[in-house]
Amino acid sequence: MISASAPFRPLPLLPEARAERSPGPRLQQLRRAALEARESFVREGPVAAVATCDLITFPYPTLFAFSGAALSPAPYVMMTNRMQVVQFAEAGTGQRRTLLFNPTDYERGHAAPFYRALRERYGAFLSDKVMSTRHGTVQGYLEQLGLTPSDVDYLAFDHLHIQDLRGWLGGDGAPPVFPRAKLLVQRAEWTMVKHLHPMQHVWFVPGGADIPEERVVLLDGDTWLGQGAALLSTPGHTQGNMSLAVATANEVFVVSENGVSTESYTPLLSRIPGVRRFAEQMGWEVVLNGNTREDSLEQYASMVVEKLFAGPSAHDASFVNFHPSSLLTAHLLAPGLGPTVVLPAPNTGGLHPTPAARRAA
Repeated sequence: MISASAPFRPLPLLPEARAERSPGPRLQQLRRAALEARESFVREGPVAAVATCDLITFPYPTLFAFSGAALSPAPYVMMTNRMQVVQFAEAGTGQRRTLLFNPTDYERGHAAPFYRALRERYGAFLSDKVMSTRHGTVQGYLEQLGLTPSDVDYLAFDHLHIQDLRGWLGGDGAPPVFPRAKLLVQRAEWTMVKHLHPMQHVWFVPGGADIPEERVVLLDGDTWLGQGAALLSTPGHTQGNMSLAVATANEVFVVSENGVSTESYTPLLSRIPGVRRFAEQMGWEVVLNGNTREDSLEQYASMVVEKLFAGPSAHDASFVNFHPSSLLTAHLLAPGLGPTVVLPAPNTGGLHPTPAARRAA
């Protein structure tokens, strides 16, 4: 059940399919349920507005990006972390709400042990000036879009790897950047981050989830936020992984980090050396972003749900309308590891301040 403090409702059909215990039959049931849930979702109408904002390009082990399938001497691919700013009419009230999906505080994210060790290995200059590129900040993009932190109702992340929530929501003694916002998070993810297994620690900022509990809204499964906006439960990459689904006037798109590019969902079309051959040999229709192996069967099924829920891209129907939260990016330091295709970033409608924000101001 969804927390009683949230005016949301469950997305139908998918929970029943997930109740099947056997992985093979569960996958088949999820295929049917994803298509039916998509139809129901689209009938509710399009989202009010969405904007996509590039935050930072950073290195990520090639071994993980395509589950070891990509062949290159480069140890790292490059990926660009992106934030979606989504405004939707809230279920029940009809009020326009503002959601930031994946507003990564990347300066604080450097404290995650994996990236802290990377910076210690290569030094600040190479890490900050050569191996990464800062495109903008969360606060800077909001200002460009004509919004303020007080406009933001909700923050959500596909998963909590390298996230430090304290600056945004309080908990470290300083005033929070977002005075009104609440965190939407799957209960399974919140429980996990509070009680990490030793093999999980390397991807999490120590203390990064130590925020006031009253700022947290726990979700249990697929959640319809309002017109044109939903959070799909897509466990596997982490136990509480979830994906943003948005319906526009022309198409549906899905955002998460289960895959690093749209070709992760159509690997037979990939021109990255090794990926197509790997998929053919393994008989896989999707190729996982595999930096964790908590539950690969679940992640595979979740990617199939994302693939079917998103449907084909209006830009190129050969590819799925999947937009990674961390997008595979061509780079001189990653020869042969650029994406086969980059779909246009989702941007539609007009964002504007909300009445609740004006009252707060």
